[in-house]
Amino acid sequence: MIKHLVLMLALSGSAATAQTRPQPGPRPAPAKERIESAKIGFITRELNLTPEEAKAFWPIYNAMEADLKKANRDPLREGLKTVRGEGGIDNLSDAQARELLAELDKVGAEREAVRRKYQKEFLKILPPQKVLKLHVAERKFRQEVMERLKDARRGDQPGPRPGGRE
Repeated sequence: MIKHLVLMLALSGSAATAQTRPQPGPRPAPAKERIESAKIGFITRELNLTPEEAKAFWPIYNAMEADLKKANRDPLREGLKTVRGEGGIDNLSDAQARELLAELDKVGAEREAVRRKYQKEFLKILPPQKVLKLHVAERKFRQEVMERLKDARRGDQPGPRPGGRE
């Protein structure tokens, strides 16, 4: 009798455990993919791109993003890794500090060169007003994402997602 009771408890316990396990199925997209998707929708709406404009715009925009990613290194972070535990910036020699400053200037110039190059490309396919709207839309999107991150850290209920969807 006790064996049957123990067996029934064990079976009911394993059934309860099986029910609490996550069921296989579609997983939500990673945050990076969701943000990129929201950004595409946001920019498309803000620029009010026609289908023809969108067809020409997105390959150029994606190429710009790829080039910016290549130029998006942080020499300050890399340079300070070597002195982090030893007093940080105060322990850099003048020569090391100048080298880091020069590298920061170089990276900034690379990013600016990419932006200038692609601005010329955008102007070939879009009116200047839409190219300006692109700059505004990117800034606005970044601000909205930062606000949502701040809200999430504080535990606030999130508002509308960047891109205008709930």
